[in-house]
Amino acid sequence: MASQAIGIDIGGHAVKIAVIQKKGGVSRATRLFRATLAGDTDFVRVQGALKRASITGGPGLLGITGRDLIIRYTHVPPVPDWRLKLLMQFEINEVSGQSGGEVAADYRRINLPVEADEETVLVSLARNTWLQPRLSASRAAGLSVGGGCPNSVAIFNAFLACQTVQDGETTFLVNIGRENIDMAIQRDGELLFARNMSGGGQMFTEAIMATFGLKERKAEKNKITKGDLTPKGQARYPDSTTEKLANAMQGPAGQLVSMIQSSVMICRAQTKVTDLSVDRLLLSGGAAAMKGVAEYFKANMSVPVEIFDPVQELDLSGLDPADQEVLGDRPTDFAVAIGLAETLLSPTSFRLEVLTASEKKKRHFLQRTLWALGAAAAALLLIVMLFKSRGADIAAYRAANEKLAVLLADAEDVEQRQKAAVAKENDARRKEVSLRVRRLGGALTRAILDILNDEREEEGHTYLVRFTTEAKKVSLDLTGRPSGTRATADDDAKKENIHSQEVWPEVEVQGAMKRDTPDPGGTLNRLYTEIRGALSKVRLDGLEIEMENTSLDREYRFTMTFRPKLPGKKKEN
Repeated sequence: MASQAIGIDIGGHAVKIAVIQKKGGVSRATRLFRATLAGDTDFVRVQGALKRASITGGPGLLGITGRDLIIRYTHVPPVPDWRLKLLMQFEINEVSGQSGGEVAADYRRINLPVEADEETVLVSLARNTWLQPRLSASRAAGLSVGGGCPNSVAIFNAFLACQTVQDGETTFLVNIGRENIDMAIQRDGELLFARNMSGGGQMFTEAIMATFGLKERKAEKNKITKGDLTPKGQARYPDSTTEKLANAMQGPAGQLVSMIQSSVMICRAQTKVTDLSVDRLLLSGGAAAMKGVAEYFKANMSVPVEIFDPVQELDLSGLDPADQEVLGDRPTDFAVAIGLAETLLSPTSFRLEVLTASEKKKRHFLQRTLWALGAAAAALLLIVMLFKSRGADIAAYRAANEKLAVLLADAEDVEQRQKAAVAKENDARRKEVSLRVRRLGGALTRAILDILNDEREEEGHTYLVRFTTEAKKVSLDLTGRPSGTRATADDDAKKENIHSQEVWPEVEVQGAMKRDTPDPGGTLNRLYTEIRGALSKVRLDGLEIEMENTSLDREYRFTMTFRPKLPGKKKEN
């Protein structure tokens, strides 16, 4: 385990870097650096900001978030590590093929507080087209960075390093950045759930721009200097402009609350911890510094809410005055960067390091191949020495070599049989899913109509305009998932063709909101959240239901589309 590590958080508004040293179980911060960016897609600017930090060496870890990060939960039977590696490689290759490019990935088992016949594995994947430029910019600035780690996992590791874990407490960690929200749920020091979503502080800025007709820079300044999310009954506004500003921010704040609440329901479904309830909410990130944010979340979620201070257990004596000034009164900005460094330093951290294929090969060479070559060289030297001193033992060495050859042949035979077993299992899986799809029939339509009817009768604010179903023919690949590839009549290898045409139903619901509905947008969002929660529990002969939705148009209309999907194949955040 390294004694020093570097955490690098490249956000949409700023770069944050934390250099942490570990000695005797105490974490000591030696650098805390922040530099403002105009946008993280300008990698020349990112590289320049990293160079200004004047930090070199490593090891380092890069934070990953946004639309190019995929976090999946896979349920597998208890298997040995070598078998799990094969299963996860199959999963990674599948996502890589669907995303249209190579992905970097890592995975780890999750210890859940429930008894089950299967294990839950968290799989993290990032598109190389997103990850590689950021790694290159970091390395060009002198930082030795191997791979990345999801920001949600990083804030969990920051929590382990900087907070006292309370027995039996379920803690919801939420890091609100400029453009993304990273979430983690823990209980008794174990990570139960990690997720990232689009959204964040920019939602407030855009609401202020729309209300006051301001440009982005001015709206951002007003948000920071005058923004106030204190609940209405507790707020005291100095002037009408500040009150109007607070009113404009209420809508985005309500959306954040809905996102957090829906994530709790998704966590229950993914982990099968049905009695999960949040005991405490910890907020970090730039938006956590806004006035009244803790009070707002407490009033709307009815749980204790605190601002997460990731430096409260750190030794800050090694920071120079400039870094002390950077830290200032906004330590929440460094939650991700500190968590990334602690991921590499702490033996109790949830270690997840997403590596590109080239980096994996490099590490394999350094960690295994070089060791094997060294061991082989030492063995050869020993053989030569023994040969010179004890020529009579040559026959014994030859016998040993023949035995090794037999063992190698046996190992190759075992490997071939393992590959054949995996191929057979994949084929059986495709056939099993194919049978389930054929039996699907009208079950999807009935399930959706039942859900919509219950929602309509309960709320009374919506009504149906149109309900259509369409049976689409798609191909299923060897995992039973929809594929764009089709078999052709002149296929030269029909017996090897693994695709088959199946009916894959799709339901579209067009509805409208009554014009006298109070807060129609919020009512529709709640409707969507409740329907998603209900759908997450629906099983149609082993399948789940996927939902897409639109916002209200000028005529107060909206559209929902439903289609079946395989368990574990969730929509990208």
